[in-house]
Amino acid sequence: MEGKTHVAIGMATGVALACGAGDTGDVAALSLTVVTAAVGSLLPDIDEDGSLINNFIFPSLKRNYRSFALAAIGAVMVLFYFLKGLPAWVLWLGIYAAGVAYIPHRTATHSLLACAYVGWVTYTIAPAYTWAVVLGYLSHLIADTMTSAGVPYLWPYKKKFNLKGFGIKVKTGGAGDQLIGTVAIIVAALGFVYLVGQILYDEAVTAGWFSS
Repeated sequence: MEGKTHVAIGMATGVALACGAGDTGDVAALSLTVVTAAVGSLLPDIDEDGSLINNFIFPSLKRNYRSFALAAIGAVMVLFYFLKGLPAWVLWLGIYAAGVAYIPHRTATHSLLACAYVGWVTYTIAPAYTWAVVLGYLSHLIADTMTSAGVPYLWPYKKKFNLKGFGIKVKTGGAGDQLIGTVAIIVAALGFVYLVGQILYDEAVTAGWFSS
């Protein structure tokens, strides 16, 4: 599916996570949860030079150089970890960046193994947002399962899983892709507004604005 569809689904996933958590905190925390889930939903496509996430990371860099740049960033992070004694997550993130820079699209990054690795790295950086990243990441894999190409969930086992057997074959950029993205962004927007309203109401009650 297109990057913008994955973002919309990731945002809806973040809103759903916040709803399920019950205690959404403040508006800033809610917003960060939604944004983090959206970022997580884009990470599997970091192996594609022309993907939305690579367009964001390397906006001025030609596509032919993006894999090299990603690998170089990863290598520098690993080097700085050893030279400067940086936190362990710098090493793990650097290994991920360098490791996925030149792999074929929809292989390692589109797997449960990669999702678990990214979730673990996130946990070492910001534990509170681990589930947002993991669920956002999984939302990407599930969405791509609806395409004919499918997803290699069990990589390095190469079999790709899809839903063609159930008659579901969403073409990337097609009408189905557009519809899913539109529905997802509407759900995300409505859910976000509802949660913000709930937060503001709770704050008003706590402040005694509605007391007689």
